[in-house]
Amino acid sequence: MKKVITYILIVHCSLLIASCSKKFDPDPLSLNVRQNLALLQTDPQFVMYINFKKMRDTGFWKQFISDSLFNSERNFGSFLGILKNAAGVSISSGIDELYFSNSWIGDNAMVVKGIFDKKKADDYVSKDTLFSKISFPNGTTVYKHIESNFHFYFKDDFTLCGSNYLKHIENTFSLTETSHSGLLTNEQTIKEIEHIKYKENMWMISTQKLFIRGIFENFADYNRLKQDKMPEIEKDSLMTDSVEANSDTELYEIYKKIDAVSFSLKMTDGLEIVMQNECKDEISAGELKKKAEAVIALARLSSAFSKKKPSEIIKLLDKVEIDVFNKTVLLDIKLSEAEIGEIRKQKLF
Repeated sequence: MKKVITYILIVHCSLLIASCSKKFDPDPLSLNVRQNLALLQTDPQFVMYINFKKMRDTGFWKQFISDSLFNSERNFGSFLGILKNAAGVSISSGIDELYFSNSWIGDNAMVVKGIFDKKKADDYVSKDTLFSKISFPNGTTVYKHIESNFHFYFKDDFTLCGSNYLKHIENTFSLTETSHSGLLTNEQTIKEIEHIKYKENMWMISTQKLFIRGIFENFADYNRLKQDKMPEIEKDSLMTDSVEANSDTELYEIYKKIDAVSFSLKMTDGLEIVMQNECKDEISAGELKKKAEAVIALARLSSAFSKKKPSEIIKLLDKVEIDVFNKTVLLDIKLSEAEIGEIRKQKLF
């Protein structure tokens, strides 16, 4: 029991050190990115942005991604595979930026920025029976992949718009660089996007409660799994103190007090990943911080009392920093080149 108390104190102190106050200074949202958001849906369940052009110039990309499965379009869904065949662009060459949004009813929207060979695309579609063409009175030609019901067209020489919902495609025809439309009219989501920590390489955000609930249910499932794996003798001695902090019910109550959840990353020679939670008030942020600390602490305790060698996942948890800035809770992990190499060896992801 003395060993248990000592370890709890060590874990608690390390979490306090990790959560010391720092200045929160999110990257600015560039004017170009902001305006392209007008081409996405007004009220999506999530929004994702990826800047492949900037990531391709980093040491991390060149060493760990350029020769990996991430370089395959199928890892980003069938849409980019279709674009690669039809438009001759790929993640490794041609595609500079990707914007993607999706709604609960199944419709999606995609904006791809890059360098396109429109003639090649037209020739390809004309010869492939898997595609059809739809001509509009304004002179716009929309290409349709029949099997997936995915439509796309070239808005200009550097912008491709796609969707599985033709009406959304039609709504983008008249939009200009100064149009206030689509996602730009969703003031709450735009406000949360502006608050995302890193915006240069990749970010994803949701302000939808059901989507946020799914994220926290995954945390609850992981927490329950760690409890089940703890030795019974140690579980009994700890459960009285930890049951409240690890209650699934409490986790579900917490997500209801969160307005947005985002993930962003900063890619250099290493990698920094941030999970960001925007709470309704500072009290809710404090509660969420305690829950996150409890999940991490329980995982560490479970590993400490296990006879097995600590897994690489547990080692990763040791690197998680938790910070609170008013109503914002950040979970941040920085991985060096060597640590990333070890993760790849262990095939954790």
